[in-house]
Amino acid sequence: MNIAIICAGGNGERMRMKENKIFLKIGGKPLIYHTIKLFSEYDKVDWIIITIREEYKKRLKQIISKNKLTKVVGIEKAYETRQESTYWVIEKLKTLSIPDDSYIIIHNAVNPFVKHEELDRCLEAAETYGSSLLGFQATDTIKIIGENQLIDHTPNRSRVWVAQTPQIIRFDIAVKAFEYAFQKGFIATDDTTLVEAIHGKVKFVECSRENFKITYPQDLDLARSIYYKRTREKKPQCA
Repeated sequence: MNIAIICAGGNGERMRMKENKIFLKIGGKPLIYHTIKLFSEYDKVDWIIITIREEYKKRLKQIISKNKLTKVVGIEKAYETRQESTYWVIEKLKTLSIPDDSYIIIHNAVNPFVKHEELDRCLEAAETYGSSLLGFQATDTIKIIGENQLIDHTPNRSRVWVAQTPQIIRFDIAVKAFEYAFQKGFIATDDTTLVEAIHGKVKFVECSRENFKITYPQDLDLARSIYYKRTREKKPQCA
């Protein structure tokens, strides 16, 4: 069994718009619709659960109902961090007797362009190693800084990769990792870091740079460009 957890709990402050970015339109549809649709059409996902702030639940339900996104089985409260939101979803799943060899596919609501073939490769890697994530190699030199903005060291760029989502974790490993972090008060900026903390293996799987997190206003312009490019590619060509 594979369960996608779509995390929509952010408030989109860096987008600097009055509207929460998950409801900004791409191709006439809210951004979050495209992400849910992507997983709804992925045949290896059985359930979709979405975490979102209470004030947006009604609007999200309307989107799901209007577009008949029937794989969505739950809309849960988003907490201050994605980690805490996901922790409580996992705790709820524990009460449903989810098989240990199920997979939790944790994905940002604002990464709408991951491809099904990329999901296939990420899932296959998780089945081999227990946990995996998508991302791509950094193209810029990265500097690690210390006090007073002084450079501490410069890591080898060939070993620096940019993490994206989904991040896939076998259910029994996810339970251990999230509960360990909860008990220790350990906060991470992504989910597979929690697997690393319990000394689990995580496989990095390369994906297209189109699978990126929409964060800033210019990202929305790029997202619309990608959407229209893909739309044109899907249209049948005239002879």
